[in-house]
Amino acid sequence: MDDRSVEPDSPYKSLSAETTFDRDLIQADDLAGALWPLCERVAARMREQELAGGTVVLKLKTADFQLVTRRHRLPDRTQLAEVLYRNALPLLVREADGRRFRLIGIGAAELAAPGDADPRDLLDPAHGRQVEIERAIEAVRRKLGPDAIGKGRGWRRSD
Repeated sequence: MDDRSVEPDSPYKSLSAETTFDRDLIQADDLAGALWPLCERVAARMREQELAGGTVVLKLKTADFQLVTRRHRLPDRTQLAEVLYRNALPLLVREADGRRFRLIGIGAAELAAPGDADPRDLLDPAHGRQVEIERAIEAVRRKLGPDAIGKGRGWRRSD
């Protein structure tokens, strides 16, 4: 029993998305393929809520139901799926050590207003282009639907 009142309109502390697999996955490539659409979903929700994340959180559940959570603090807050993915991927690769996983999730924590999110990086001129690409993809999806356009890593081979 908890006597505290429920505050349904309190600010978000984190946003996340996860999926449970039909069959357990072992290979990092298979897990990474499942990770990308989740990153897109979390990034879209951050933009909708006008938030940006300062920490990437990777969640994995093993076949024997052990929960593995790994976090990585970002140098700058982000609203980009690409940034979430690129920072979660090394965490995922380290955990893909032959264990079987039944669930993967990605989250953004340390949420704040997006005012200073995704700043231009003089050492990575492609970063500004990435911001433009994700905004263009989002605009096409709003107009034509969620499956109208996507990045190559979002296309899955059928087995």
